[in-house]
Amino acid sequence: MLYIFRIIIILSAFLSWYAAASTTKTTAHTIVHHSRIHRHYSHRDKHQGHLIHHTLHVYKKRHHLTKLQERRHVRLVRHKIFHAYYGWKGTPYHFGGSSHRGIDCSAFVMKMYRQVFHRDLPRTTLGQVKLGRRIRKDQAKLGDLVFFKTGRNERHVGIYLSNGDFMNSASSRGVSISNLKHIFWKRHFWQIRRLVTI
Repeated sequence: MLYIFRIIIILSAFLSWYAAASTTKTTAHTIVHHSRIHRHYSHRDKHQGHLIHHTLHVYKKRHHLTKLQERRHVRLVRHKIFHAYYGWKGTPYHFGGSSHRGIDCSAFVMKMYRQVFHRDLPRTTLGQVKLGRRIRKDQAKLGDLVFFKTGRNERHVGIYLSNGDFMNSASSRGVSISNLKHIFWKRHFWQIRRLVTI
């Protein structure tokens, strides 16, 4: 009986040791496994971080080049507009006229658009106001058309430049540059329309 009892004690001790050893081995294997997973995801995250950084760098570079190209394009268009304007500057206003002896507002705009943008516009102000899309005054950009109601059945048009300035053929000054802040133009302002995107 005592002999059997000793065998049971020895078997119990062995089973306890084996269970502990198995648990330790499993824990060690789990730690190694998690360590490998951590290294894998750390490497992947690092790679993705470099990829994101590179993508942002390329985007910023392209965005910068695009903005630079846009500014150059605007300067080029502005140069072309003023070059064409100085060819007409001082030409007297003449209703129905379309030459350097005398020209009205819509004919001046028509000739400027043909020379600068290579686009043919209607001959009359009422025909030109039907083109493009209407925009707010604070959104006006180089090349937009500025329209005015100067009388009951009278309309006027000019080409917007910047800072409220626009070129036109006015009855009082002929081909010249005016400003939207002037009391006359402020009082008779009608709308601004965009025909081209610069």
